[in-house]
Amino acid sequence: MEETIEKIKQEENFIHKAKLLKGLLDSSGLKKKEMAQKLDIKPSYVSHILRLNRLPEMVIDGYYSDLITVSHLFIISRLKDKKQMSDTYEKVLTKNLTVKETEEEVREILYQIKSKGNYLKEKEELIKKFKEKFSRVDIKIIQTRVKGKIVIEVKGNLGKTTKTIKELIKKLTD
Repeated sequence: MEETIEKIKQEENFIHKAKLLKGLLDSSGLKKKEMAQKLDIKPSYVSHILRLNRLPEMVIDGYYSDLITVSHLFIISRLKDKKQMSDTYEKVLTKNLTVKETEEEVREILYQIKSKGNYLKEKEELIKKFKEKFSRVDIKIIQTRVKGKIVIEVKGNLGKTTKTIKELIKKLTD
């Protein structure tokens, strides 16, 4: 097992690395987290590499033919089925998509959301205004390309939190 771990660490070809990693995981019975520790990488990175094993042959051939990059491989491997992967690969080739454009294409397929618009620039200013009105709460504004979230945390006992929550909802619905 130690010999295979060393091979995986030194392997530069990610397709070979993915096959070696899958073989070792299957034969050793180790969990991804344990394998990540042995390889001295993050568990999420182990998952990213393992996903490469799901890629259709035509996509892998495109990589070996230098038609797409390893970054394209990682992004395309996020898709759930081989048809989506193949279709996206063909789109990358026909439209000469960059890695970023490929990422947006995959995001649109996975979440059915187009990446349009800009991030909220005045986030800190809005948080400050909110805290001035409601000093007893903490607020976080989280924005990604596919969703936005406002987290309002009210600290205190049930009496205080109930009153504050009702006050917030009243302000928001008036």
